[in-house]
Amino acid sequence: MRQPSTDELAAVPMFRSLSSRELEDIAARFTLREYPQGAIVATEGQRLPVFNVILSGRIQWYWTDEDGRQLKLTPEGPGGHFADTTLGGEPILMSIVAIEPLRVAEIPMTDLQALLLRYPTAGWALIQDLVARLRRMTTATRTLGMDEVYTRVVKLLTSRAARGGERLEAALTQAEIGERVGATREMVGRILRDLARGGYVEMSRGHIAILRPLPRRW
Repeated sequence: MRQPSTDELAAVPMFRSLSSRELEDIAARFTLREYPQGAIVATEGQRLPVFNVILSGRIQWYWTDEDGRQLKLTPEGPGGHFADTTLGGEPILMSIVAIEPLRVAEIPMTDLQALLLRYPTAGWALIQDLVARLRRMTTATRTLGMDEVYTRVVKLLTSRAARGGERLEAALTQAEIGERVGATREMVGRILRDLARGGYVEMSRGHIAILRPLPRRW
């Protein structure tokens, strides 16, 4: 079975402070695994016996309701990890899909516990990362619970916008926006059409250009 290199693990935040010898010991405990783009890596309610560190590619966390609609959270890329919510044997709380070809290093949960006891600096780094993730999740939950749909759309567009020439552009479809903000595609479409009529955005397939600062209220 293939194992990750020490260089790959050294790029992971929770192992960054370890020495070369310590990384060699840790690498021997992990196994490499690959998933194609679109693969379902884990399903909500599943009990995962392994902890995964992302070496390359990205995953998407999501929930699916009874009608098949999805609510997606911010993607996670290299250096991130998943299955931490199952450390105590609990079922995972969200489903995970590979949105790019995915390469991970996985370790059985029992071996991870022994590793963290042997290398407490790695354990402390993991705790810090989990706290940061909890803060991000709390902020996202507050946004979903307290903001109107329009406000959630504006916040998402603003956070995802990157400069494309002389204007800001967000590579998002209406369906993706709806999944991320917890709204229907039709509702998102009405908001974007109103913004386009007001001269605030310009839409093309898979891209939304922000022409001028978006109003806080509509």
